[in-house]
Amino acid sequence: MIGVAIERHPAASLPCLIDTGTSRTRLPGWMANLIGFDMDAADGIQLGLGGQIVKACPAQVTMTTVAGTLPTTVWFCRGWHSPFGLLGQEGFLDHYRLTLDVREGWFALEPSV
Repeated sequence: MIGVAIERHPAASLPCLIDTGTSRTRLPGWMANLIGFDMDAADGIQLGLGGQIVKACPAQVTMTTVAGTLPTTVWFCRGWHSPFGLLGQEGFLDHYRLTLDVREGWFALEPSV
């Protein structure tokens, strides 16, 4: 897990799991409220997440992690009240090269070329 902060919103930070099996980067709906993103006015889709059906809405944000600052699209998920987010293939891993060493217990993120 790594910490994620949404630029210009100091209270909008949370730990996120780097999830290679998640297609898109997903953040809980309460984060949308913190940054003033109106999910009612946004187009969204219904999807299954955490054993429930939630409304997911895409938003352009700039997030900061230990890997750097990245303007990207995240999907806020109304009804998902998780204390963590999921950094997925689209919106995060498509910008970085992930190296993982399970035996030694470390990982590294480098900007993709």
